[in-house]
Amino acid sequence: MITRDSFAKEYDKFAKALTRRVKAYLRDPNAENVHRLRTTTRRLQAAFALLPRTTRKQTKAQKAMARIKKLMKVNASVRDRDIILSKLSMYKQNPAFEGLIGDLRKSRKAHLEEAKELALSIQKSPGLRVKPRDFSGSVLQKRYDKVVRKLSSKITSELPLVREDPSKVEELHVIRRDCKQLRYVLEMGKFTRPPKPLVGLRSWQDLLGVIHDHDVMISYLRGLNKSPEIQLALNTETESRSHSYQKFVKASRENPVSRFAAKPLRSI
Repeated sequence: MITRDSFAKEYDKFAKALTRRVKAYLRDPNAENVHRLRTTTRRLQAAFALLPRTTRKQTKAQKAMARIKKLMKVNASVRDRDIILSKLSMYKQNPAFEGLIGDLRKSRKAHLEEAKELALSIQKSPGLRVKPRDFSGSVLQKRYDKVVRKLSSKITSELPLVREDPSKVEELHVIRRDCKQLRYVLEMGKFTRPPKPLVGLRSWQDLLGVIHDHDVMISYLRGLNKSPEIQLALNTETESRSHSYQKFVKASRENPVSRFAAKPLRSI
């Protein structure tokens, strides 16, 4: 279950964490700080989705979330380049990859300029703050259950297609995003220890994250002029991606997310 006191505390924690992450990001936008900022904003977005409709529709709230959404979009390009650079580091002794690494760093720097401007706008305009008295516990619980059911049902309906066809890259990305949001929503609930379905969902997210990283790298390599070195790297990524995909298919059958939709979370 979820209470308004615990939710308000969690929301405030995420809002303060965003302030810290933005500050760290502006000071040093390295790969780790980019990733941490993305995680914090995702958690805040998940918490925001649980607020009453009247609160979510406030002009101040809408503007704050629009800024965050815009930053997330631009930062995604930076994050993709970090993923590729990390993978290319395995080949840094190969002259064929030295020029690619240099070009990627330049491209990353260019995308960072826009991202830093957006981060500054967030820093200057603090987002919405919530207090327990701003909403009722029953309304919050109802909204919480609704979001959990909706996300669970959406993921369950999306799964058959991606389990049958490993080439559904975009569909897998959508499931990864939905799993992440569902996980963050569930983690705002109160329980003495994480329920088994939530533990399973975390493992899903880890596997889907690995698959996504492979897909980013594969897409990049396919856009390059082919050479023996590039083809070898592409074959390696494709093989590793296939292995990770099979692990996800197995995990998704062993721990169906439909358990969330079938059982009210307050009783887990």
